[in-house]
Amino acid sequence: MSCETLNLDGTVVHINHGPEMVEVVRRRDGEARWCFHCRKRRDFLYIVTAPAEPSYYGPTADVKCGTCNTSDGDLFPGHEREWE
Repeated sequence: MSCETLNLDGTVVHINHGPEMVEVVRRRDGEARWCFHCRKRRDFLYIVTAPAEPSYYGPTADVKCGTCNTSDGDLFPGHEREWE
């Protein structure tokens, strides 16, 4: 992790950046379905990323639109995907 310090008009702000993530898995996620962001039928991708170095943070799974790259764009607005 890294920390960045900014001075904004006399106010000191610290921004902590998480670990660098690398892509472990990228594959098509089922059939084409509706993307609520693009408002069209699109292919979706299942993507798993993990920290590049040993870290407290584990792998992160995500379903993204193959066109607009929106996470969970296939879910109706206000809904969210839960991973076990």
